[in-house]
Amino acid sequence: MYACTHIPSFPLAVLLRDDPEMASGPAALVSTTTDSSSTPGQSRSTPLILAVNPAASRYRITPGLTTTRALARCPQLALLSPDPALERLHQDALLSYLSCLGPDFEETSPGTFLLDLLSLPHALKNPLGWIEQSLHKAIPLRLPLQVALAPTPDLALLSTCSPTLRSTLEIHSKPVITAKYVPCTIQALSTVPLSSLGTTCHGEQAGVRKPCVLNNQNNDILELWGIETLGQLAALPRQGLVERLGSEAALLHDTLHRRNHRLLTLHRPPRDFSLTRDLEHPLETLEPLLFLLRRGLDTLCARLRSSQRAAITAELSLTFDDGNLHLREIRLPEPTCEPPALLRVLHSHLDTVRAPAPVKAWSLSLTPTLPGEAQHHFFEHSLRDPHKFSDTLARLEAFLGTGRLGTPYPIDTHRPDSFELRDAVSRIPESRKSSLSPDSPPCGNEVSTFTGKQALVTTTALPLKRYRPPLPVHVATEPGDRFLRPLALLSGPYSGPISVAHGPFPLSGQWWDPAERWQRIEWDLQLPDRTLLRLSHQAPDWFLEGVYG
Repeated sequence: MYACTHIPSFPLAVLLRDDPEMASGPAALVSTTTDSSSTPGQSRSTPLILAVNPAASRYRITPGLTTTRALARCPQLALLSPDPALERLHQDALLSYLSCLGPDFEETSPGTFLLDLLSLPHALKNPLGWIEQSLHKAIPLRLPLQVALAPTPDLALLSTCSPTLRSTLEIHSKPVITAKYVPCTIQALSTVPLSSLGTTCHGEQAGVRKPCVLNNQNNDILELWGIETLGQLAALPRQGLVERLGSEAALLHDTLHRRNHRLLTLHRPPRDFSLTRDLEHPLETLEPLLFLLRRGLDTLCARLRSSQRAAITAELSLTFDDGNLHLREIRLPEPTCEPPALLRVLHSHLDTVRAPAPVKAWSLSLTPTLPGEAQHHFFEHSLRDPHKFSDTLARLEAFLGTGRLGTPYPIDTHRPDSFELRDAVSRIPESRKSSLSPDSPPCGNEVSTFTGKQALVTTTALPLKRYRPPLPVHVATEPGDRFLRPLALLSGPYSGPISVAHGPFPLSGQWWDPAERWQRIEWDLQLPDRTLLRLSHQAPDWFLEGVYG
């Protein structure tokens, strides 16, 4: 079931809306077009009548007449020019009105809408009650309105031409509602004249088909045949109409017999998932700001759910009373449209903000995306609640400081203990994964063990307990072939003589960059109590890197 809401002569009706005195008298909408019926080779601009109100139609003034002939028939006729800005204003008001009636409707033409009643069970159960309710809601528009119901969209359009099928709202000194519901049949449409089809729609919207209008040539042919009403047209054989008048008349014939059921081009306004609020009184504490943000999140999340979307990022902007601006984009671990989860993320971030002055305005914007769905492997462990984990990380970052929380990953260099700190929830890229097999020992942990004064090289991989940062120590040395050779540790937790020193192991890198160039000499040491150490020399200092075992 479909409903058609139609405002007769919409461009003229909006001009007469706020002038009851002019609306009660004869009035017409005029436009300047080029008239080529004058002398051949010459043309002149002639104002033509585009639409008339009921008072003017009683003087036999019809669309298409020139203003000269119209004034000859009715000297007191008021001539009005179209106002596109005013039409757009009232068209927006009609869009808001239709949104209150139902979610699925088509903006067929200015002043004409088709509404799908499939999602409105109460309208299907009680059509008359729904018509009365919809007409009462249209009273604040103060425009004459017609409503008709039919099984197909195009039949609903045709039904507004039938006084038997349509319900009306008339605006005079007070609104007058005439509500009725008659099932749409060919018999009910049989008395509708073919000449009324041209006044059903005022203009056309791209992508919308309206088979209820016949061109002038077909109208002239039907008039010669004596066909004056829709009932007479429906009684003609379809094949004969196709052969003589083409597909246009055949489509109208199919519409009358309910064989044509097209899809509506549903109106979907652009979704805005952002809010901006200016505060009358600046806020000095966090609690009232969180209260306002929660109300804003309720509104934005409702918009997300209505469009089957979820938020993946949240952008928060705070304007302070001294003119400073704080802007932060927060990426969520998983798409969500739950206000509590989003509020926890914003709360954790606001705990780290030091406001220089009271907040006088705030803005919140959500980036929509499809809701997240993931199929994990059978043996893969996943987080039970990624948003709580993200909230925990945000609180830790607020405690430790920005940029001090993350997962360390090794850098592609031979410099020991070199790593970069990345997002704690990010995964290591495939290009950064180690090419070593699972059985390979960690690089740099395969060491030599010493017995007595002889060095016995083994393949045993001992773990290295590193000191971060390395401990500076004083070392007694002697000159070697190229590098200083350690003899004893003079300070640190393992001071004493060195039994065996295995090395040196020189390391260097980035020699092409003077600013980033580095060089170090490493030694593996064994103390008299068989303790194994790693020592490094970065001229002119010595450092204890760690303990083996």
